[in-house]
Amino acid sequence: MHQAFLLILSLTLSIFLLPVSALTDNIVINKQDYIFGETIIISGKVAYIEGKFVGLQILNPSKSDIVLIDQFFPQKDGSFSKLYKAQGPKWNETGSYTIKLVYSDEVTEKEFNFINTKNSKTGFDSPSPKTSIKNSTDFELSIKEQTNNPKFRLQGFPDPQIPPKFYFDRYEFEPGYREWFDEVFPDYSLIEVVGYKKTLIPGFPNENFSPWYYIDRYNNEENYRDWFDSQFPGKSIFDVLEYPESFFQKVPEWIKNNAKWWSSGQITDAEFLNGISYLINEKIIIIPQNYESANSISQIVPLWVKNTAGWWAEGKINEKEFLKGIQFLVENGIIKV
Repeated sequence: MHQAFLLILSLTLSIFLLPVSALTDNIVINKQDYIFGETIIISGKVAYIEGKFVGLQILNPSKSDIVLIDQFFPQKDGSFSKLYKAQGPKWNETGSYTIKLVYSDEVTEKEFNFINTKNSKTGFDSPSPKTSIKNSTDFELSIKEQTNNPKFRLQGFPDPQIPPKFYFDRYEFEPGYREWFDEVFPDYSLIEVVGYKKTLIPGFPNENFSPWYYIDRYNNEENYRDWFDSQFPGKSIFDVLEYPESFFQKVPEWIKNNAKWWSSGQITDAEFLNGISYLINEKIIIIPQNYESANSISQIVPLWVKNTAGWWAEGKINEKEFLKGIQFLVENGIIKV
C-alpha cells in the first residue's frame, strides 16, 4: 500500500526537477493537536526559484489516502504560509496525520494529531461551525500574506462553482453557519465575501449563477462573448466577477509532465488514472458535467486516449482535445468519479 501511495504521489505532485537543496526549512504548524473543523496553518521556507510550485499533501494515519492536496507559489523570499480546514469526508479517522511537502525532487514531512469530533447532526460539510481562531496572531498574519481580498482569505472559499445565492441561503437559515462566518470575517459583510459587485447592467451578474457559469458561456458562446465585450470595454470577465483567471484553468500545467510520462510508458495506466480520478473529484481538473459514470467492465485504456495525452503534453493539440479523452474514460467507467 505504501509503495502504491508513493506512485500516486509521483503522479499528482510532480513539481518537477529543480536544483538540490531547494527545500531548506522544515514545516511549521500553528499547533500539534486539532479537532474536526479547526484551522491548520502551515508555514515554511524554500530556496526560491522563479515559476516553481510547492506541492503539499496531507495524508491519513495509515498514509493510504490523500485527505488534502494543494499547489502554490512561495513568496519571493521563499517563504509561504497556508491555512486549511481539518474537515470534509476524508477527515474520518482519529490519529497521526502527515503533512508532505514537495519542492524540486526533495520531500519533507511533519506529523500532527487529529481527533474526529464531528457531530453528524450539524449537517455541515464546508465550512464548519465555530472555531477558536479569533485571537490567533499567526492566523491573522497568514491571512495578510495570502491576500487583501476578503473573497479568498480562506482556501477554496468561496467556491467558483457555487452560486452566491447558496451562501446567502445558508447564512440566513443556518445559525451555526452564520456564527462561523461572522467570526471568521468580522469586518466584512456576506456580500463582500461571496457576492458580485453591482454593474451598470441591471441583474448582471446574477447571484443565482456561479462564476463558472459565466466563464463557460464567455468561452464557448461567441454571441455572449461579443455582448460582454461591448458592455464592458477594457475589462475582462474575470475583472467583473472579481475572480482570478487562474481559478478557471481546467487542467493545471504541471499535469502535462504526467501525461508525457504516461504516453511514453514511464508510468502505468493505473498510476495515471488514480491520480486523474483524485484531481477530478477534488475539482482540480474540470470536465463537462453532463455525463454518467458507467460501471467499469475493463480497465483497458484505448491507445488513442494515451496518444492524445502525449500530443497535448507536446503542444500538438489543445486542452479541449485532451479533456475529451479524459471524459471518455469517465463515461466508460475506466476513471471512477
